[in-house]
Amino acid sequence: MKLRSVLRRRRPSGDGGSALIEFVGVSVLLLLPLVYLLLTVFAVQRGAFAASEAAREAGRAFATAPSSGVGVERARYAASLAFADQGLTAPIALRFTAPGAGCGSGAAEVTPELTPGAAYTVCVAQQIYLPFADKGLFAHRVPARVQVVGRFALTVDTYRAAA
Repeated sequence: MKLRSVLRRRRPSGDGGSALIEFVGVSVLLLLPLVYLLLTVFAVQRGAFAASEAAREAGRAFATAPSSGVGVERARYAASLAFADQGLTAPIALRFTAPGAGCGSGAAEVTPELTPGAAYTVCVAQQIYLPFADKGLFAHRVPARVQVVGRFALTVDTYRAAA
């Protein structure tokens, strides 16, 4: 009995139970930025996947169309479906450029035709809005949107009948 009373007196009295509170506080402070970073990375990755898929589907829809006018309409619709499949509904920009020209602002847009053997680069772009970037603490420190671009090298079938 005497030993217990000695041990009780030697224990520091000002540190009882605060480790759990400190752990929870530090965990929240570390986890919130990590969760936001993950949400942002996932949103951009979803947009990049949708852009590459939209460019591929737009190229295939154009190449299988009966005429160039119908092909451009089909390409635009196929691209919007690919973005909608990922839950992205912002307006898209669809362009056709010369093969190998890329999708940058310096690449000249061409009018696509369905002549056998014709080659184009299909460029699809959309603005991806980052989660919570336009609200509160992040309003002017983080860009609210990022542009994702998908491209696809399209060659019209050589044995296709001219449209």
